[in-house]
Amino acid sequence: MIDASNIENFFDTEKANCKGENIVVFYPNHSPSDRLGRENAHNAVEICSECQVLEGCLDYALHYEPLGFWGGKTEVEREVLRRVKGIQLPMERRSSDAVRRSSRRGFIGSQVRKSLNLLNNE
Repeated sequence: MIDASNIENFFDTEKANCKGENIVVFYPNHSPSDRLGRENAHNAVEICSECQVLEGCLDYALHYEPLGFWGGKTEVEREVLRRVKGIQLPMERRSSDAVRRSSRRGFIGSQVRKSLNLLNNE
């Protein structure tokens, strides 16, 4: 098993397009009424879209990051990929899930269920 304590085992962070960017961009609030959150999410997509370490970043995030925008994917998109691929976050990483507000957790869960239903109906 790869040691997740060293992100460099997955990708060269020096080559990541997000290096030096404001971290707030990668942890957007997805409230429909939050214009800044929507702008941050859009900016994260743009930053990641041309990144040369996108694949390694996504691999790391699927195995170790429950929150934020990583590997060009949102929390919901990564959770759907985890379920489809049978990947589970380590217990110590799942605990960070508790920092989410209950309404946010409900939103993420409903979006994951919706996406999985769509995949199952294809």
